[in-house]
Amino acid sequence: MKEGYIKLKIAELNDKCKQINQIISMEKSKLELLEHRVGGFKDLVKKLQDLDNFKESMLKQIKKDNQDLLEKEITNISKKVSNDIELTMISKIKEIEKIMKYITSREKELAQQSEKISNINAKIDYLLNHNNFLMMKLVNKGVISDREVNELHIRSRKKSD
Repeated sequence: MKEGYIKLKIAELNDKCKQINQIISMEKSKLELLEHRVGGFKDLVKKLQDLDNFKESMLKQIKKDNQDLLEKEITNISKKVSNDIELTMISKIKEIEKIMKYITSREKELAQQSEKISNINAKIDYLLNHNNFLMMKLVNKGVISDREVNELHIRSRKKSD
């Protein structure tokens, strides 16, 4: 926004300088005609040359000042943009850290649950083996028959499904 304003002012200044140049060149040509007709306006020509030199030096100074202003604005805008980017990056890093903490806690919970499941599976395996051994002992002692053991297995499968 400021850069556009500065460019507008530079353009206006350039237009005014062009107008001044046109006026000066018109006056210069009139004076040259008068000098040819009348002759001997050396002092006036010298003043016009001094005025022309002054105008050129002012234009150079204005261009230098405008360049300095543009460089300052560019520097200020660059600083502001870099600060905004830095603040955004910091906030995003904080969000990522929160997410990482959450993920780490979830991983711990999952590891604990996995360990519990492993322990439960080991207990189930133990109980199944223990049950099979008990059934075999009962069959060997003649308390129940093989057929009754098979029926118990079939009933327990149906109930578990």
